[in-house]
Amino acid sequence: MARSARSIAPKSVSRQPVARQKMGTTVTRENLQALGAERLAALLTELSENDAVLTRKLRMVLTAAHAKDRLGKEVEKRLTTIRRSRGFLSWDRLKPLAAELDALRRSILDEVAAVDVGQAVHAMRLLADLAPSVYERSDDSSGYLSEVFREAASDLGRLWGRLPGRTPEDVVHELLAVMDADGYGTCDHLLASCREALGDDGAALLRTTLLARLNALPTRTGRGHSREDYHVDMARSQILRHLRDLADVMSDVDAYIDAVDRSERRDVHIGAVARRLLDQCRAREALDWLARETGEGSRLRGETEDLRIEAHEAVGERDAAQALRWKVFQDRLSLSHWREYQRRLSDYDAIDAEERALAHIRDFPVKEAALTALLEWPAVDVAARLVREHADALDGRDYTTLRPAAERLSETCPNEATLLYRRLVEAVLEKAQSRYYPYAAKDLKACETLAPFLTGRDGMETHEAYMARLHAAHKRKFGFWAILGSSNPEE
Repeated sequence: MARSARSIAPKSVSRQPVARQKMGTTVTRENLQALGAERLAALLTELSENDAVLTRKLRMVLTAAHAKDRLGKEVEKRLTTIRRSRGFLSWDRLKPLAAELDALRRSILDEVAAVDVGQAVHAMRLLADLAPSVYERSDDSSGYLSEVFREAASDLGRLWGRLPGRTPEDVVHELLAVMDADGYGTCDHLLASCREALGDDGAALLRTTLLARLNALPTRTGRGHSREDYHVDMARSQILRHLRDLADVMSDVDAYIDAVDRSERRDVHIGAVARRLLDQCRAREALDWLARETGEGSRLRGETEDLRIEAHEAVGERDAAQALRWKVFQDRLSLSHWREYQRRLSDYDAIDAEERALAHIRDFPVKEAALTALLEWPAVDVAARLVREHADALDGRDYTTLRPAAERLSETCPNEATLLYRRLVEAVLEKAQSRYYPYAAKDLKACETLAPFLTGRDGMETHEAYMARLHAAHKRKFGFWAILGSSNPEE
């Protein structure tokens, strides 16, 4: 025994240096710092000889550390080089370019601006103006580049606010020049960052200028969808969007409403106006705006119900708010609205309301939605009953509903879970959707797992009988049976 103990002890001790050695080989900040500055400098020098991107990064870092007054020029030089490039940017080059541009953006905002805000403004403008030339030679479906350019445009607005000696006229002139040249949505968030740069005087001047542009637009020709009318409509839409954005920047809800009133599609902005009125504690006006809404479509999508509820509560109309919560629950089986409705009831009323709510869910015409709501409630027994009574009405193609429901019911209701899995299998086989055969096979395997727990209640078909029937109906679906692992389910 003593010898055994001696043989074990060294092994346990010997593992500790190995663990430390493994930790030391992991590329982390701490482990690299442990190498020392001289060793790291040698490694970076060696790597940079064959890596142009790394070389540029190191040059920027060195310039920022030792020649900050020249950093802005270095950044501008690199941006000019990128702008002059003409080669197509393949998908694998977009992310590295976006990373480089973002690093340049942060360097302008944090380091160049600390030395010379004017030069930072110029460099950031160069970066934002790169967007068209870069987009024209790339496919930015990933959105990497667009995100960087939008950030650069927003940073430009912040830098204008830090620029000494600026005048409202200068800011408005620069702002309009940038927005007018934007054909790719780069400046979508620019105005939001210009509150400090504009000030009250600049905002008033910008609003006046935009209204003058709006009034100067030619009238529509009335010749259907002519090119002239298209350009007029686009210009009008852009100016009105700028006016709405400016109103938000200045927290001026009346200016926002004025911009909406000038639009030909006021109904599109009803919810937006109501939200802003509620934020300004003007709930009664918000209700008046919401009353303008026509048609049931938007209400069923839930675009304004919560605004109405909030507004009714704000003006003390609690019964109206409760009635709307109940209506939303009835229309869409929204359990969040049901819970808010129930929370405001007395204990006595809540019992009756719960019975009515469950009965409404059971009778809801869209059985898949009802099943989801019952399981979320949770009312598992009621959900199982719905499956038993309406299994044939459930759409087996709705796998996002039926499969999670089957998994949930398999814990306590194997019969009903099996019925759902069978619906999923049959929906695939009946349409011969071969690309979904692996999923159907998995669902059928789940039926096999539940088979020992099935009961004969309500005429439940045994797994063996079901398999025989399924094979007889789909015996020529060789691809499916091959995935399942047997050409004959009875083997």
